Amino acid sequence: MITRSSSWRQAVGLIALCLSFRVGLAQNNRDPLPVKVNDRWGFIDSTGEIVIPARYDFAWGFAEGLAPAWKGQQAGYIDKSGKFIIPAQFQYARGFSQGLAEVELGEEWGYIDKQGNFVIPPRYPEVRSFSEGLAAVQAGTGLWGYVDIKGVETIPPQFTLAWDFFENVAAVYRGDRCGFIDLSGTVLIPFQFSACSGIKDGVGAVRVDGKWGFINSKGEFMITPRFEDAELFFEGLAAVESNGKWGFINRSGEFAIPPQFEYSRAEPTITEFSEGLAGATKNKKFGYIDKQGNFVIPPRFRTGFAFRDGIAQVCGTDHCGYIDRTGQPIWPRDSMKK
Repeated sequence: MITRSSSWRQAVGLIALCLSFRVGLAQNNRDPLPVKVNDRWGFIDSTGEIVIPARYDFAWGFAEGLAPAWKGQQAGYIDKSGKFIIPAQFQYARGFSQGLAEVELGEEWGYIDKQGNFVIPPRYPEVRSFSEGLAAVQAGTGLWGYVDIKGVETIPPQFTLAWDFFENVAAVYRGDRCGFIDLSGTVLIPFQFSACSGIKDGVGAVRVDGKWGFINSKGEFMITPRFEDAELFFEGLAAVESNGKWGFINRSGEFAIPPQFEYSRAEPTITEFSEGLAGATKNKKFGYIDKQGNFVIPPRFRTGFAFRDGIAQVCGTDHCGYIDRTGQPIWPRDSMKK
């Protein structure tokens, strides 16, 4: 298990702001946005004005009205005034989802409510956030199952890996094969794929014999496996890799935007479509394209994330910040050309 020390926080400091979306930054542009100022963390509003001074050692974004923030080596939760509502006392803390948040105490994970009380005691080596009333948890045996918001194991530990529920379906693994289960744990689609990326809008991305394709909710292929890699559909388009380059296909499997973009698993260099735009990388520079594949925000960043409520997180070579849909910087207020 990774030790969340100060050196660890320094190592991830450059991309921490951008990663906040991936750990549950389910916020809108009324929520304060985390920013790093002189090695301390504070929050700005959607216009770029500082609304919570930079006084924390580390911080994630707001979710359900509270944000994880660090004081020294310990994490707690602050409200939108910047006050610690739940004192800094945990080794690590993640965002709230469905009224509960995952926290690490004594190298074990549990769930607290918004008063800081443990609803599910810390007893798991690893956990995921709640989604559709259930959360995936890893037992001491290494196997994964699911608990409800009262901590009852409604689906006993039996999977080698388990992901969040979405549209009442979750991708899970047995051994090196994955399939899909419903909220009761019943297998909906058998364990027959070598990799799965979940199901969205009734369509799932799966890998067979080294190639990715797309199935419907019954497990039937609607797009035969022929791509080197693939992401789920968003706004009618899915990012896929063909001959080492990435493009976007429609639900018929035809390229709406031909393969031409670069991809890296080390950090986001391509995003799903959101609010009509997708992040994409050409010649090692990241920008945003429309659904015709044209860059409407020129590629000048190192990496970035999808737009949410007209704001996107982007990173240059030495700092991260936010832009609006026109590409104008919200924070910092320079051009972020570095």
